[in-house]
Amino acid sequence: MGKKLASLMIVISMLMIVGELIQEANGQTVICGIPAVNFAPCLPSLMPPNPQPPSTVCCVTIKGGDEKCLCSFSNSPLLPRYGIDKALFLAIFGKCGLPSCPSFD
Repeated sequence: MGKKLASLMIVISMLMIVGELIQEANGQTVICGIPAVNFAPCLPSLMPPNPQPPSTVCCVTIKGGDEKCLCSFSNSPLLPRYGIDKALFLAIFGKCGLPSCPSFD
């Protein structure tokens, strides 16, 4: 569990750098409308080499966020820096029953 927590802390730190996507609400970091700590269940689905299918909790989290904001974040150069695969990040929408992100390339 220590490795997952460390990965979560890295991801949260990374996301905090991208200021336009982050807000503070009641002292809690919020990313695209989602409290940052709520992304933890999604980490196993976003990191290669053996990503897991997203859990129900992960999908509920993703569905609760601002989809346009999350799709925009998919182009962040920080994702690969912290081990999050862009293709896996984009695929999670479809795996959770949401429409795919439009291409921003």
